Amino acid sequence: MSKTSYLSRSVWLGLAIAALGGCNGPAEADRYAGFQNEDPAVRNQAIHQAGQAKDRQALPFLVDRLTDSQEDVRLFAFIALRRITGKTMGWRHYEPPQKRAEAVARWRVWLASGRKDATTTSQEAKSK
Repeated sequence: MSKTSYLSRSVWLGLAIAALGGCNGPAEADRYAGFQNEDPAVRNQAIHQAGQAKDRQALPFLVDRLTDSQEDVRLFAFIALRRITGKTMGWRHYEPPQKRAEAVARWRVWLASGRKDATTTSQEAKSK
């Protein structure tokens, strides 16, 4: 194989790899689009997938869904969060909105802390 033909094949291979890599960009961006979809069934599906995969990158989206207008979406988001993290932060689906908002605030503090030093458990939250 000549040097020119080897170089040409390398260039084409590089372009092909770059093109395939570029295909992941939009797919990666769309990966979490379901959390924001107007259809609650689509949001629930995104939540279910994140919970099953124990997708830690989905945690901020799941915490946001704890304030969803649909009760089932909030509950499924909580179940996924608990499955992924093992934590509840005192969030209960049956609590009044103010109590749920306090728990969501604890989730957000936990996320902002780098998910390392906040260790509020359901028992600690009950004592607050």
